[in-house]
Amino acid sequence: MSDEPNAANLFLAALADRIRDWREALEVSQATIAERSGLSVSTIQRIEAGTVDPKVTTLSALAKSMETEIYELADVSGDELGIAADEVLRTG
Repeated sequence: MSDEPNAANLFLAALADRIRDWREALEVSQATIAERSGLSVSTIQRIEAGTVDPKVTTLSALAKSMETEIYELADVSGDELGIAADEVLRTG
């Protein structure tokens, strides 16, 4: 298995950044989102770190807890993918 970044890994990294940025824009903590969504704080942390591939049901719960829709959270632009690629390449 290659350590080379692939499209799925880049998407997950960009999605993680987008979810964290959205939460921070709302000025709420991971604990608040966990409480609202029914997810654990550690799950929120892993999603925001990009170390877990969340299920659609998990993303839906997150979106609801942040008063948005799943498609808005998953709307990752090419620029965001580029930033994620730079991050993945820099950190290995």
